[in-house]
Amino acid sequence: WNYRRFVVELMNRSEQDELQYTHDMISRDFSNYSAWHNRSVLLSSLLARRDDGFMPNQKIPEEYELVHNATFTDEDDQSGWFYHRWLLDQTVDVETPLLTSSWPSHGSRVNLCGAGGLNDSCSKLTTFCSESASFPLIIYFDQDVGGVSSSTVMVDSELKGDEDLVWEPVSNKNSQVSCVWVARLKYISTEPHKEYKVKLRIGYSPGIVSSRGRNFSSPYEFVFTAHVHDNVQGSQQGIVSWTDGFNIWDAQSLDLKSLATFYQLNAHDINWRHEAIAGEIDLFRSLSDSKIGKLTLARLLMAKAMISDDAIKGVNYNEILKLYNDLMALDSSHYQYYKDEHSVALLHKVTSSTESLSRHLFQYRDMNSCICLRLNNLSLSRMASVEKLLFVQ
Repeated sequence: WNYRRFVVELMNRSEQDELQYTHDMISRDFSNYSAWHNRSVLLSSLLARRDDGFMPNQKIPEEYELVHNATFTDEDDQSGWFYHRWLLDQTVDVETPLLTSSWPSHGSRVNLCGAGGLNDSCSKLTTFCSESASFPLIIYFDQDVGGVSSSTVMVDSELKGDEDLVWEPVSNKNSQVSCVWVARLKYISTEPHKEYKVKLRIGYSPGIVSSRGRNFSSPYEFVFTAHVHDNVQGSQQGIVSWTDGFNIWDAQSLDLKSLATFYQLNAHDINWRHEAIAGEIDLFRSLSDSKIGKLTLARLLMAKAMISDDAIKGVNYNEILKLYNDLMALDSSHYQYYKDEHSVALLHKVTSSTESLSRHLFQYRDMNSCICLRLNNLSLSRMASVEKLLFVQ
């Protein structure tokens, strides 16, 4: 197939003709994995260019119909299932980068202090202690982007610190693209006990581009309030016993607001995705007695949760968790994979609302200023939903 692609390029044969060839080969033999793979390569190119007849909201639902012929003819043949999973990824992924969350969050109030901590009257969750008189600004995108700088992210701060911020990607690959970007904002308190407004405007100037070459085109601004404290208590030193000594934290509404996140999705582009996934869920419930049926249904329900509003996300999670529990019992050879996916779904459930997340926030009895996020009783094997946990220091 690689050699065929080489010859096709020399012949200037169109991708549409090659797509038809893959269809012919698949029609002869549903088990032709290479034909399915080549079809995904060709469609990726055609969909990216938006060629005539290749708009995602039209073509992807048609491809689901094609792959059903393979998956329902022989459910033990993996060729069609790999293609179905690729289609699901195309259904969920939004090509244009979106801003997912930030810290501090919009509308929140942040208490800034030195290393010693604050008095008990301050919100523990929104406190940031620093010896360097600076605190992080964090922005989180739904995919890797580059071009985040002081010219594409404008900060209007009353704190009168260093105005020329340096944004750095959070990446373990020494790459200049990342879904997480951090800058440190310095602050100078000229008037104690005064609140200072900080506004961030993202994407109003061009330059933020995804690793796929798509421009960030959904400008967003958010505002939070910072309160710089001069008088702090002495540093609270001590050994924390992570097994006991924790009390459930009585969160206030203002504290919960600091956990809020936002998610941008173009309403014009979302309806066909909902409809496609809903149709697949209804269809694959009939295969939910088989391992591959359970796995595909769990993935579809998770995809539905990922593109739904927070208010209705919790509806699917219990069913997803049960499906992965069933798979762990049915297929021990892939136990760890199912366990990891179970952990991802569980964390999405925990972080699907501020009320749910607040149930895992505790106050350590011997350290009044210490609020801890405790996930130890969830038996997690993998972390996820990091964009909802940016408040954790």
